[in-house]
Amino acid sequence: MHNLSLDTWRLNCLTEPAAAAVFEHDVLIAATPGALQRGLTLGMRCATARSLAPECSLYPRDPTAEHSAYAQAAQAALAYTPSVYQHIGDIVLLEATYSLRLFGGVRPIVQGLRKKLKLLKLQVRSSVAPTARGAWLLAQAAVSPARYACGQATLERLLSRVPCAALPSAKPHLVWLNAIGCETLRGLRALPRKGLQRRVGPALFAELEQAYTQGPWRQTPYVAPEQFVQQLDLLERLEHTAALAGLSERLALSLCTWLAARQAALRSATLELHHERGRHACPPTVLELAFGEPVWLMVQLVPLLRERLSRQVLAGPVVALTLRSQTLAQQSARSATLFPDPLHAPADYRRLLDLLSARLGAEHVLQPAQLADHRPEIENRWLPLKASLTPEASPSLSTPATYANNPFLRERPFWLLTEPLPLKVRGDRPMYEGPLHLLRGPERIESGWWDHLRIARDYFVAQDQRAVRYWIYRERDTEQARWFLHGLFG
Repeated sequence: MHNLSLDTWRLNCLTEPAAAAVFEHDVLIAATPGALQRGLTLGMRCATARSLAPECSLYPRDPTAEHSAYAQAAQAALAYTPSVYQHIGDIVLLEATYSLRLFGGVRPIVQGLRKKLKLLKLQVRSSVAPTARGAWLLAQAAVSPARYACGQATLERLLSRVPCAALPSAKPHLVWLNAIGCETLRGLRALPRKGLQRRVGPALFAELEQAYTQGPWRQTPYVAPEQFVQQLDLLERLEHTAALAGLSERLALSLCTWLAARQAALRSATLELHHERGRHACPPTVLELAFGEPVWLMVQLVPLLRERLSRQVLAGPVVALTLRSQTLAQQSARSATLFPDPLHAPADYRRLLDLLSARLGAEHVLQPAQLADHRPEIENRWLPLKASLTPEASPSLSTPATYANNPFLRERPFWLLTEPLPLKVRGDRPMYEGPLHLLRGPERIESGWWDHLRIARDYFVAQDQRAVRYWIYRERDTEQARWFLHGLFG
């Protein structure tokens, strides 16, 4: 049994400075390594800390941010094992026995998890032990930098230096234990068992035995919430979307961690930009994030998020951000074969359309919406990407049987002109930058008598001296033959 314990703590600060500390009731309770190097210690008064290191930033304790960080650490751990437990003292416990073979041992799990938590701006102390309570004690004990005990002998050696104060049941009896010279778990285990139980009760002895011997862990595993909602309060008002992009990426990283824990993908989400509060309060600006294909990775989510923010005009200074998941889908399984799966190409195409829509505007990204009409200028219709197609519109009107029966439908120009271009005629031959040679035709199209847009044309595929091909037509029922250029082949 391998239990990995993570002792997490998050500093509620905007820019994550190198020297920062958190205080509660005017006493420091957490500090970054940069603050500790400047001489700050836990339990120091804020006035002393300011005089000793004026450049160090001090922040009040934020229980809401700590609870959010605690949940993020548990969600990140769910990527390695479903047996994740939240314990007292900001401890996250993992039962990783059945995950060792999948990830290649304990070290890759620890390193990968620490890397993820570092991206989430979490400070972490990790430990490994055969027992859950032993891993918990090693994680919160600062007596030794070595907190990895994969065997029973190593566990007993490391736990022997842990102070008795680390056990919750020993705290009411610390005065008596110190008086008899019992300061570590080694000395506590050396005391007579029956006498210890009569003096302090069975709870302390039970905790001690659970730390050294493997037993059942009777706690409910952590389950990620049904919906992701996280708010980030800013320490200063921001008036530019460029500054909001980096902060929104922090929320996006937490969202992707939650999606990995839920094994879900995101179809839509909202980003709320909160403005001034109080007397001059105004409603938040809500950015709708809709995806053509479900996303669950940072590389899929961040580009669209940045584009939406870059095109947004702020109604006022932003004081907080809230990212909220809306519609979810199931993650599609990725192929682990040597060659890439061609079925992922449509998903990549849809993500490209999402990015173009966010950058150019949905009204400027068009999709074909053909109509059941033989007139080319009416049949070829383009609508905005987000518009719903009418029942009479179809992306493709021609069936394989139609192509087989009509050889002219096999070739259609790549580019259709908005307005047909009149051509000069010389010696009964149409001219366009030189004489045109007719290759195929005529293809007769007569239609539109019912809506006063009647056409009567003979279409030809023509080619010039440079081997460039054109789609031209000649009007019928006219005294003089008039030729027009209507399309260009690729």
